[in-house]
Amino acid sequence: MTTPAIPSTLDVALWLFDQSRRDDVYLPAQKLQRLLWLQQGGYAAMNHGRMLMPAVFVADETGPIEPTVFHLFEDSRPPIPARPIDQVAENHLVRMWRRYSHHSPDYLTKKITQQRCYRDAWRKGAGTVIPFEAIVRDFTDLPTGDQMVRAGDGRALKKWTPSAKPAMRRIR
Repeated sequence: MTTPAIPSTLDVALWLFDQSRRDDVYLPAQKLQRLLWLQQGGYAAMNHGRMLMPAVFVADETGPIEPTVFHLFEDSRPPIPARPIDQVAENHLVRMWRRYSHHSPDYLTKKITQQRCYRDAWRKGAGTVIPFEAIVRDFTDLPTGDQMVRAGDGRALKKWTPSAKPAMRRIR
């Protein structure tokens, strides 16, 4: 496992909460959880399985949650000062925020609870840890849907694979 891009999950949660205030977007606890999940999976998909933050997500009846952040942010933002975030990681946070912040918590929950890694953990019971490797698999292997890796302009990116048939060369 590599070093996460951001040293604390709280840093990401604080960034999301502060960004919601700057954009005047209401951020209930459930939506914060969904955005954390999407940030983690999206970063892994775009960075060869690298972890954005050292988060542990567990299966809950409402979807995957990061229990520590859920507990701290359940009522409001805790009085913890935000720390600076690496520019590359912050660029990712901004991209994902722009992509998902306008969606309702219910819409995000519906999309996320369809993912195989969440469903597999939920079948095992509430509180089951969702392995990071399974999150990476679900965000990188899906050919369609919101988890697909996209270019900055929104185009879907597909992995290039050469054709099975080699090109014929003309011999003169």
